[in-house]
Amino acid sequence: MSVAQHIRDRVGRFRWMGLLVVWAVFIAMAAVLLVERAGVQYSAGQHRLGMLAANDAVPASSAIFGQKPTCLVITDSDQDGVDDVKDQFDQILLDMKIAHRDVDLALDGADAIPSLTSFDRVILLMPSLDGLGTHLSDIMSWVSAGGSLMLAMPPDNSSYLQVIASKLGIESAGYDYVKAESIVPSEDFMLGGGERYELSDPFDSSLSVSLRETAREWAKTGDAGAPLIWSNDCGSGRTVVCNIGIYDKVMRGFFAAAISLLGDATAYPVINSAVFYLDDFPSPVPSGDGTYIKRDYGLSIADFYTKVWWRDLQKLAQKYGIRYTGVMIENYEDAVNQTEPARQPDTTQFRYFGGMLLQMGGELGFHGYNHQPLALWDTDYGTLYVYKTWKNKETLVASLNELIAFQDEVLPNAHGSVYVPPSNILSARARKLIGTDVPRIKTIASTYFEDGTDLPYVQEFGVASDGIVEQPRIVSGGMVDDSYMRLAAVSELNMHYVSTHFMHPDDLLDPDRGAKEGWEVYKGGLVDYLEWLTKSAPDLRHQTASECSGAIQRFSSVTVSVDTSADAWTLSLGNFHDEAWLMFRANNGEPGAVTGGELTHLTGNLYLLKANDKTVTIERKEGGDK
Repeated sequence: MSVAQHIRDRVGRFRWMGLLVVWAVFIAMAAVLLVERAGVQYSAGQHRLGMLAANDAVPASSAIFGQKPTCLVITDSDQDGVDDVKDQFDQILLDMKIAHRDVDLALDGADAIPSLTSFDRVILLMPSLDGLGTHLSDIMSWVSAGGSLMLAMPPDNSSYLQVIASKLGIESAGYDYVKAESIVPSEDFMLGGGERYELSDPFDSSLSVSLRETAREWAKTGDAGAPLIWSNDCGSGRTVVCNIGIYDKVMRGFFAAAISLLGDATAYPVINSAVFYLDDFPSPVPSGDGTYIKRDYGLSIADFYTKVWWRDLQKLAQKYGIRYTGVMIENYEDAVNQTEPARQPDTTQFRYFGGMLLQMGGELGFHGYNHQPLALWDTDYGTLYVYKTWKNKETLVASLNELIAFQDEVLPNAHGSVYVPPSNILSARARKLIGTDVPRIKTIASTYFEDGTDLPYVQEFGVASDGIVEQPRIVSGGMVDDSYMRLAAVSELNMHYVSTHFMHPDDLLDPDRGAKEGWEVYKGGLVDYLEWLTKSAPDLRHQTASECSGAIQRFSSVTVSVDTSADAWTLSLGNFHDEAWLMFRANNGEPGAVTGGELTHLTGNLYLLKANDKTVTIERKEGGDK
């Protein structure tokens, strides 16, 4: 008998071998559970996109300063509503990095309109064209010779409109206005196209028109089918009309898409990021009414979070490639006068949930030492909130430093750098203190939209003058039957190619946020949004908050110019670092081979361009829209 056979024979006769195998399995399982529940031994995850050094990232206004204007914007501030529209378009053009020159007929007069030979685009921001006088004829001659004109507001039906109506693609126009209750962008025009999006507070905002056969309709209302955005070839040039008449911030993506119809090709920087925030996470078990949780699951609040809510979020993360960013609350007390805030003694929840989130490739940031917004004596909550204000700047800064130290103690590899204001409230003085006294915080993620009060810290995507990245959140919660949020989502996909979403663990404790409907309904709305997002933008990068901040830094800093020749488009990028992402629309010609970048087809003649070099050349072949 060989030695090997002898050993096998001895082992085979060992009557306890089967039991030893069972013990080994149980020991292994116990070890895994210990690591999971301890939340200590985790991998913080390798960030796929790092943030730039503060001095390498610049505000968009600084990046574009000194650029040669390629767009002429003509307004008439004496006409109703023009100033508000101008504010929106200033931000849209800034984010698209389209340098422009302004002429206000009310202040400068029509004779201040310069020669159009140095411009690629003219945008008219005024309903009445009468103030242009003979300059309107000059503009249309320039268009016929190859220029691009956009009427950004529904025009008044005057004799001036009637003279140029055919060149705008208008067959006939009435004197009445129709209600724009919804908008349906064509499938080949925008991401998320082919679907109906409801407009908030609709009114009779769109001029009643019928279009010529030569016109190309890009968006219409979903009810009466009234045209809202269309283009028309005019000689060697093109006209575009936006007949929407609603200019809220939530509509920016539609106007950006319309602007991109101008010229032979348009390229503008985008962010390319989807971020999913979990506010108040991790934190002590939230207090609140667990009636509906008990009704649906027969569980305590703590058990529901562990056994149902968190497990479902893990499944969604795996299915959709989400890497959550949780923002911590150390406690729910309301102390606002401590220069040495008390440390949270119970760290179980933080280690357990925070550790697993990091294991999933997620990220942790900061929501507050407690849930009191960072605001001093100069903030008045009125009857809207029962929050307190901080005693002085020392106690405010101390609360942030305590939260940072607490996170470093319980989850030492988290390295948080993102701050989310509770209820999106952050006073101007507190915002300045973060930039000067709390260097650990490199990003503030508040809200993109106003709420009718002066309390929210409302942001634009970009880099602030103190170097902090501004990363507003756009949509939230389960979004069940929330048409405004879906409109905001599609708009920002096309404006910035971005989705920032947040939800709270305690949404299911508040009837106003979905508690009564229950988690299954709430989760169904979230899944519906994720399915829509995946379908509309399958190439959108799913990132953590700090990765998104790195993308915002590059977006804010980069500039772009497009030079068109018979056989190529050449893009020149200023302030280019290691990568840049851009929307590229080929209006006249079809893209071919690319050098210096990678081109991905999105829809119609719209492409996503990843620039790997400061100069990108795209072969231009025959074909395209025109």
